[in-house]
Amino acid sequence: MTEVPWGQLFGLLFMTMGPIRAIAVFSRVGTDDAQPEVKSLANRSALLVAGAFLVAILMGTGALGAWGVSFPVLIGAGGVALFALSLQTLLSPPAQGGQLDAATVHAANVAFPGLFPPIAVVVALIFAVAFPGVETHAAIIAMGLGLIALNWLLMRRSKAILRAIGPVPLQLFGAVFGVLQLALALQFMHDAVAML
Repeated sequence: MTEVPWGQLFGLLFMTMGPIRAIAVFSRVGTDDAQPEVKSLANRSALLVAGAFLVAILMGTGALGAWGVSFPVLIGAGGVALFALSLQTLLSPPAQGGQLDAATVHAANVAFPGLFPPIAVVVALIFAVAFPGVETHAAIIAMGLGLIALNWLLMRRSKAILRAIGPVPLQLFGAVFGVLQLALALQFMHDAVAML
C-alpha cells in the first residue's frame, strides 16, 4: 500500500482552511477580541467547521461511492473549485468591508465558506478516498481537527494579531497562496483528464 503523503495533506489543508484564512476572516468580527460575543462566535464557528470536517470524511466518502463518482471526477471537481477560488483571490482586491457585529452575525455565515471553503472539503475527500481505512481516516480527522483548534485559538486573538503584524503579511500570503492554488488547480484538472 502507498504511504499517505501527510506533509502534502497538511500543506493543502493549511493553505485552504488554515490560520492565515482564519485570522483574515475573523479579524473583521466585532471590535475587540475580549468581547463575549466575539469569543462565543469563535466557539460556535469552530464547532461548525469541526462538525463539517467530520461529516466530509465520515459521510462524504460513502456518498461519493453510492453516487458512483469516480476518483478522477473528484479530482477534477477539486481542480475547478480551486481554480475559481484562486482566481477570486488573485483578481479581486482584498475586501475592505466594515466590521461584522458579533452579536448579530450567524456562526454559519462566518464558518462557510469563510473558514471552511468547498476546496477544503474536496482536499479532505481526495485523501480519504485515495487512502481508505479506519486508521488513515482517523489520522486525517485528527490533522483537520488540530488545524481547526489552532484556528480557534487564533480567531480569539485575531484583532490583536492583525494590529501587531498589520495587513501586509496576510495580503502577501494571500497572493502567494493564490498563485500556488492556481497552479495546483491546473495540476488537478490535468491529472483528472489523464486518469479518465
